[in-house]
Amino acid sequence: MENAKLQVTALFEALIAGDKERVSELLTEQPQLANTENEDGLTPLAYAGHLGFEDIVQTLIDHGAEVNAVTHSTIAYIPSNTALHATIAGERSLNVIKLLLSHGADPNIVDSDGHTALHSAAYHTDLTEILQLLLDQGAEVSSLTGDGETALQIAEKQGNEKVAAVLKQMTI
Repeated sequence: MENAKLQVTALFEALIAGDKERVSELLTEQPQLANTENEDGLTPLAYAGHLGFEDIVQTLIDHGAEVNAVTHSTIAYIPSNTALHATIAGERSLNVIKLLLSHGADPNIVDSDGHTALHSAAYHTDLTEILQLLLDQGAEVSSLTGDGETALQIAEKQGNEKVAAVLKQMTI
């Protein structure tokens, strides 16, 4: 058990350092690490996506990381969510978002706060490119959060005017 914990720690340390070669080496030795959460309940894929490390996200996917796995976050300010949610809340890398979506990431999975990836995008960014990627993959515009809000209402509240304008057009 202790060795497994050390391997998870080593994987996350390599991931945080952006060391793709070390990540690949660890995953080749122990492929199950691709879906093993750290002590905070975060998956390697969600963490790499949050940091915007496209090459490491690809390496994790190549080694069997589940793109729709929901984390079990024990950090109060981080909801349990998917790598897609984490990427949007983090660096918002268009390439990582495209990569996740191209490997079947579902934009309609709800996180522990009741938000889909579209809700997260409406909250975190005014980049319409992210919004469009999610919509192109079937994100539901009318989906309500756990608090009963739409992505449009969230975007308006956050002052994300460009995103709000696109969402308004979708609801007409």
